[in-house]
Amino acid sequence: MTETIDIGNDNWKVMNDLNDAFSHIGHLEFLMDELQRAVDKSDRASIIDLTAAMTAFMPVFTAQYDRAQDIAWTQVVGQPEVL
Repeated sequence: MTETIDIGNDNWKVMNDLNDAFSHIGHLEFLMDELQRAVDKSDRASIIDLTAAMTAFMPVFTAQYDRAQDIAWTQVVGQPEVL
């Protein structure tokens, strides 16, 4: 028996949002590739610009991912019990 995805399902939505948040890592991979090209060419200006871009991007990426992960965890697994 095959299951169909219920897009209206809250669990599916929060897990999809978590996946979307994680997919932004591709942007970081692109910046890293560009940084390596700049290093290989000894392009100091590009190295500085790309490093600044990566430094600015990481906190935004991790904050978005942390929010999506917290929501997914709470929705799918539930609230942790307080001891």
